[in-house]
Amino acid sequence: MNQIPLKPQNERFTDDQWQAIFDQGDNLLVSASAGSGKTTVLVRRVIEKLKMGFDIDELLIVTFTEAAAREMKERIQEALQEAVNSESDPVRRQHFTKQLVLLPTANISTLHAFCLTVIRRYYYLIDIDPVFRMLTDETETILMKEDVWDELREALYAENDERFFQLTMNFSNDRSDDGLTNLVFSLYEFARANPDPQKWLEQLSDNYRLTEGLAKSRLYQEQIRPLVLADIYQCVQLYEQMTQLAQGEELEKMHEQVAGEQQQIKNIYEAFSQDRLEEAYASLEQLTFSTFKSSRKAELKEISNEVKGMRDKAKKLIQQISKSYFPVSPSQIEELTEKALPLVEEMTKVTQIFMDGFSMRKREKGVLDFNDLEHLALQILTEKTKDAWLPSEASKHYRKKFKEVMVDEYQDVNQLQEAILYWLREPDDTKGNMFMVGDVKQSIYSFRLADPSLFIGKYENFSKKEGGRRIVLAENFRSRKEVLSFTNLIFEQLMDPAVGQINYDEAAKLIQGFSDFPENEQFEPEIMIYEKEQEESEIEIPTDDILEDKTEGELFMTGLKIRQLIDSSFMIYDKKSKKSRPIEYKDIVLLTPTKKNNLTILEIFKTLDIPLEMNDAQNYFQATEIRTMISLLQLIDNPYQDIPLAAVLRSPVVGLIEPELASIRLADRAHTYYDAVLAYQASNEDELAAKLEHFGKQLDHWRELARRSSITDLLWDIYYETGYLEYVVGLPAGAQRQANLYALVDRAKAYEQSSFRGLYQFVRFIEKMQEKDKDLAEPVISIEDNAVRVMTIHASKGLEFPVVFLLDMTKEFNLQDLRNRYAFEEKLGAGIRYMDPETRVLYDTLPFQAIKLAKQNKLLSEEMRKLYVGLTRAEQKLFIVGSYKNKEQMIQTWSEAADHEELVFDPALRLKGRSSLMNWIGYGLIRHPEMQKYLEEEVSTSLLQDSNAQFSISWMNQQTIIEQRQLLAEKELVNLDQQMKEKETVLADSLQKRLAYEYPYQASSQTTSYQSVSEIKRLFEDPDDTQESRLTLESSQTKAASRQFRYTQEQLAEPKFLQKDRQVSAAAVGTATHALLQLLPLEMPTTESINQKLQELVKKRLIDEKVAKKVDVSSIIWFFQTELGQQLIANKENVKREQPFSMLLSADEVFQDYPNQEDELLIHGIVDGYLEEKDHLHIYDFKTDFILHPDDPAEIDAIVQKYQGQLRLYQQAMTEALNKPVENVFLILLRVKRIININK
Repeated sequence: MNQIPLKPQNERFTDDQWQAIFDQGDNLLVSASAGSGKTTVLVRRVIEKLKMGFDIDELLIVTFTEAAAREMKERIQEALQEAVNSESDPVRRQHFTKQLVLLPTANISTLHAFCLTVIRRYYYLIDIDPVFRMLTDETETILMKEDVWDELREALYAENDERFFQLTMNFSNDRSDDGLTNLVFSLYEFARANPDPQKWLEQLSDNYRLTEGLAKSRLYQEQIRPLVLADIYQCVQLYEQMTQLAQGEELEKMHEQVAGEQQQIKNIYEAFSQDRLEEAYASLEQLTFSTFKSSRKAELKEISNEVKGMRDKAKKLIQQISKSYFPVSPSQIEELTEKALPLVEEMTKVTQIFMDGFSMRKREKGVLDFNDLEHLALQILTEKTKDAWLPSEASKHYRKKFKEVMVDEYQDVNQLQEAILYWLREPDDTKGNMFMVGDVKQSIYSFRLADPSLFIGKYENFSKKEGGRRIVLAENFRSRKEVLSFTNLIFEQLMDPAVGQINYDEAAKLIQGFSDFPENEQFEPEIMIYEKEQEESEIEIPTDDILEDKTEGELFMTGLKIRQLIDSSFMIYDKKSKKSRPIEYKDIVLLTPTKKNNLTILEIFKTLDIPLEMNDAQNYFQATEIRTMISLLQLIDNPYQDIPLAAVLRSPVVGLIEPELASIRLADRAHTYYDAVLAYQASNEDELAAKLEHFGKQLDHWRELARRSSITDLLWDIYYETGYLEYVVGLPAGAQRQANLYALVDRAKAYEQSSFRGLYQFVRFIEKMQEKDKDLAEPVISIEDNAVRVMTIHASKGLEFPVVFLLDMTKEFNLQDLRNRYAFEEKLGAGIRYMDPETRVLYDTLPFQAIKLAKQNKLLSEEMRKLYVGLTRAEQKLFIVGSYKNKEQMIQTWSEAADHEELVFDPALRLKGRSSLMNWIGYGLIRHPEMQKYLEEEVSTSLLQDSNAQFSISWMNQQTIIEQRQLLAEKELVNLDQQMKEKETVLADSLQKRLAYEYPYQASSQTTSYQSVSEIKRLFEDPDDTQESRLTLESSQTKAASRQFRYTQEQLAEPKFLQKDRQVSAAAVGTATHALLQLLPLEMPTTESINQKLQELVKKRLIDEKVAKKVDVSSIIWFFQTELGQQLIANKENVKREQPFSMLLSADEVFQDYPNQEDELLIHGIVDGYLEEKDHLHIYDFKTDFILHPDDPAEIDAIVQKYQGQLRLYQQAMTEALNKPVENVFLILLRVKRIININK
C-alpha cells in the first residue's frame, strides 16, 4: 500500500472513503453499499489525480449510462472551477485551467462510446469502412435479423437436410417454426456477450459427450451432485431428529416406521455419495411412505404432530430429487443426452451461419449495433497468434496513455467488456492501475447479460491481496436508521453465496452515516397487506365499488395512505433546509417491479385526486387514436384484413354503428369483410352505401399515395382528409391524444431514416414492437412539479426519495425463461430438452437440468438484489405493499421459515419458484420479537433477540377501503363546505371594499392623455373670469355624479355607402376650402386659377367634385385683396401654412375643477398659418361657419367665443415653439368676409 496522506480532523470523508480516494499502486475494488457516496469518492479521486500533475485525458473513466457520464463531467467541472478559483500558485492554477479546456474531450463516457472512439481512430486495423450508421432502434435490428433469418431458413429447407428438419421439429410446434427462430436469436445474442462467440458456440456440444458416463461428467459433479447430496443429507438429519423424538413404549410403532424409512434414506445417501447412480435411482423408485402411525393420546399429540411435520418435509425433498434431478433413470439420461448431441451440433452450425449472414448484411448496409462496437474494439485491441492473444498497436497506445482506468458500476460489466478493459489497463505482471467501484448487491441487469461473478471473484481474491486490494464503503449517508436496520434484518437472513451470490456479513451491513435526522417513532417501515378474500357476511359493497382484483385493492390502499400522509401534514426532514417540514406529493415515489400496472395506477390515483408524474407509462400503442391509425395503415397496406377494417369502419374516421356493420356482413357471409363491403356498396343506394363509397375513394387515394410518397406524407394526408387530428382535441385528454398523433409522424420519420422503406415494412415494424412488448412512452406534454412519481425498481437505481412505496411485492417471481426448451449459461454452455420424434414427449437432458438449476439460482439471486435496491431507495419512510388471501394465509406462508435454527435460511426455502419478494420479507420478519404481537402461536426469537429493527403491519380489505374512501369523501365535503363559508366571508369583505372603493385617479380615467385642439374649443364665455383660459367640463350626467374629462364629437363620420344621395355638408366644404388655401400659390389669385386648382384636387381625388362646386371662390379672392392677404403675398417666404404642433399642458389648465394637478395632457393641433417677423408672429385661422345675421354683433361675438380657446392654445404653442411672442391672432370668417383680431 502506498503512503496515504493523513486525513484532516475536520474532513467529511470516512476513513474508508479517504483510502478509496488516495490509495494507489495496485488494482483497487471499492465495494460501495447503497448511499455510501461512491460518485463523490470517484470525483474526488479524479481531482486528486489531477492535483498530482495528471492530465484529465490521461484517465479513462467508464460509466454505465450516458446520464452518469454527463453527471460525472459536471461534477468534475465544478470541482476544477473551484480549484482554479481557490488556487494561489499560478503554475497549479494554469494546470487546472488546462484541465477545464481538456474536459469536454476527456474519455469520460460509456464503454460503448469509448469503443466507438477506438473504431473511428483505428478502423484501418480491421478493414472496416469508417462511414457507418449506428443501429440504435431495437425494432429495426429485429426486422433486419428476421430478413436475414428468413432467407437463411428458406435456403436450409431447400437443402432437405434431415438434421435441420429434426432441429425444427424439436423446437417448434404444429402451427409455426417460431420456436426455432427464437432459439437462434437467443443463442446469437447470448454468444455475442462472450469475447469469442465462435469459440463459445463450438464448445457447446462438449457437455453432450458423456464418454465416461453420467456420474463422471463435469456437469453432474459440479452442478447436480452437490444439490442432490444436500437435499438427501437434510432428509437424513430430519430422520435422526424424528427417531430421537419417537421414543418410549407408547411411540414404538411410530419409531419403527421412521427408523425403517431412515435406513432407506441413509442407503440412498450412501449410494449417491459414492456415485452409484443406478442403485440410488432404484432405491428412490422403491422408497414408499406408508400411512403415518401417530399416537391418539392427547399428551403425545404434540410429539406426533412434530414428527409428522418433519416426515412431510422429508417426503417433499425426496419427491423434489426425483422430479428435478432424476425424472428418468441415469442410463436414460445418458441416452437422451447423447441423442441430443446432433441437435446441438446443428443448432450451433445454424447459429454460426446466421451470425455470419447478419454480420454481412450489416456491412452491406453500413450499419453497426452496440454489440458490434465492443467486438470490433476488442478486435482492434488484440492480435491473435498461433499460441496466444497479444496486445495490438492500439492496445499499447492506450496502455501507455491511460495512467488509470476507472470503472463505475463494475458489478454490471459482462465478459466481453471485461476483456476490453483488460487490454486497456496495465498488464498483470505490472503494478495495477484499475480502479473499480460498484456494489454486487445492486447487480440487477442480467437481461443485459451483466456478469456479477466478475465483481464477486475480485471481491474474494482482493480480500486476500491476490491481484489487488479491496475497500468496503458501508456507511450510508442517505437513509434513517429505521430503513437501514430493517434492510439489514432482511438481508442478513436471506443473502449468502448460495442465493444472492455474496455474503451479507458484517462488512456488507449498512451503517448509518447521516445522523441529522430527528428522532421520531413514526418512521418505522410499514408492511401494508390487502386481503383479497373475506367472509361473505362481512361484505356489503355496492356493485360499482367492487374492486376487480388484488392490484386495484393494493393501489387504493396505497393511494389512501398517501392522502392520509398529505392531509395530516406528515413531517419529514429536509436535508437542504436542515429542518422538518410537511410532506408534499413530490417527496413520494412508487416503485414497481414492472410497468404493466401503470395504466391502472393512473386511473386509481386520478380517482383519489393524487397528481402523478409518470414519464414511461408505455401505453402509447394502447391509445385509441393510435390503434385507429395503425388499423388504417394496415388496411391501406392490405384491405383484406377483417379486424383492422372493422376497427376503421367503427372509428370516427368512417363512423359506422354496430347494426350497420352487421348489415355489411350480411351482404356477403362467405368471404372477407372487405368483399362484403364491396358487395353492399354494389347492391345498395342508401346512406350506408354512400358512406362506404366515400371511404372507398379515400382508401384508393391513400393506397396510391402510399406507393409514391413517404409514410410521413401519407399520415399528414390522412389527418387532413379525415380531420382526425382536430377531432381528437375535443375528446378527454385531447391535447395528449393530439401529441400522440404527432408522435406517430415523428416515429414514421425516424423509421424512414433507417434502412427500411415502404408502408408494409412500417406496419411490420409497428407490429413487431407490439409483439415484443416494446411499447413507447406517450409524449409528455406537461409534468406537474408537485406530483407522486412512478418508476420501476430498475429505473430507480442510483436515486433516492424521502418516502418510498414498494408496490406489488407479492407478485410471483417471473421464471418464464425456465419454461423454454433451451437454457444458456456463460460457463455451462447450452442445455436443450430433447423431443422423442415418435412420441413427441419432451425430456430434460443433463446439460439442460444443470443449466436450468443454475439459471434459477441466478434469476432468484437477482430478484433478491432487486429487493435490496428497492429498500435502499428510501431516505426516511418505507412502505411495502402486497396482498394475500387473508391474514391467516400470510402468517401461514411466512411461518415456513419459523423453525429454521440458523440465521440464514436454507437455499431450498429461498429458491422456491412459486414465491415472491414479500414472502422473503416475511421469512425475515417471522422470527423477530416485533412479529410476535401478530402471531397466535409463539415462535422462537432467540436468533434476532438483539436486532434493533422496527416495523409494523396493517391489513385492509374491500370493506375497509370502501369505508376509508367514504370517510375521505365526507371529509372533503366538510372541507369544501368550510372552504365555501370561509370563501363567502372573504368574498363579502372583498366585495364590500370594492363597492366602497373610490378610484383616486377617476378624472384621469375619463379623459385621454392625448387631446386635439379641435376637441377643446369651449373657453369660459366671460373673458374677465379668473379662469379665463380653462374649458368647461360637460357631462350627460350631473357634475356631482360622473365627469368625463374629454371633449369629442361623439358622432362618427358616415360611411361612403350612406353618403350617395346626401347633400354636401358644410364640414366637407370647410375641409375642401382649407385644402385649397394650403395649396394655392401665395400670389394674387383669379377665379380661373382657383377653379383650375380645384380641378387638380378633384383629379387627385383629394376632394369630391360635388364639394368643389360648393367652394366659395369669391371669398378666397376677397381674402387675398385684404391688407392681411396682401401682407402674406408680400412676405410669402416667411409664411408657414398648415403647421402641426404638440405641447404638454397641465390638465387643470384645460379642464375646470380637474382634481389631480400633477396630471398632464398632450395637446395636438394644426395652425392654418402664421407669418414670422423679426421679433414677433402673426397667426391666422380660416373658418367657413355659416352666420345667419352677419351684421348682428351678438352673433359675431358668439363665433369669436366659440374659437377663442382654440386660438389661445395656438398662440401659446407657437410662442413656446418659436420662442417669439404672438402679436396678432386673426380669425378669418370667409362666409361673411370679415377678419377679427382676437388680441385687440
